[in-house]
Amino acid sequence: MTYTSTRYKTYSEYLHADIGPDANYRLLSTGEVIELPPEDEENICIGSELTFLLKQIVNPRRLVRASATEIQVHPVGDGRINRVPDVIVLRPEHIGLIAETKKSAILFGMPAPAFVAEVVSPGGEHSENYRRDYEWKRQQYQDWQIPEYWIIDRHRQQVTVLILQAEAYAESVYRNAEQIRSVAFPTLTLSAEQVLSGGL
Repeated sequence: MTYTSTRYKTYSEYLHADIGPDANYRLLSTGEVIELPPEDEENICIGSELTFLLKQIVNPRRLVRASATEIQVHPVGDGRINRVPDVIVLRPEHIGLIAETKKSAILFGMPAPAFVAEVVSPGGEHSENYRRDYEWKRQQYQDWQIPEYWIIDRHRQQVTVLILQAEAYAESVYRNAEQIRSVAFPTLTLSAEQVLSGGL
């Protein structure tokens, strides 16, 4: 993880800056920008396969994106004020709104995305990788009132599905051949092992 030399005063200033090539950047609440290491190949495969599957049932297909649209968030845990979900399903009204930003970004004041999924990187329950997806992003996505959030964890061999109920997430954990129940995609027929193997 490396830091860029520039500090940005606002999220808008960061969004309109020309930081460099298509690297994986996150903005901290201090205004510093960090460049993250490349994503794990297996995680990319799982995210890509889920994206491909969702494009078969979401219309228009361009609403489904893999690691391409960031979300402005309040700092929690690691101090980052933007997240880039591994999979995100936008709402139709986002298309015109995010076209106005230099980077593809969902800002405070816009509607919440319809769905997000994150593929967990390795680490124990006290590691930053674990806490980022299970605690910090969970809080940030709940604050956004995103209706459904999946945590895909191939190291623990489970898919945690968080459904928004009365402004808070209710959690269900799926393993092996258990069929995932999705509110966002009620016709989806998919087991935990299918998601975890990337063999959709």
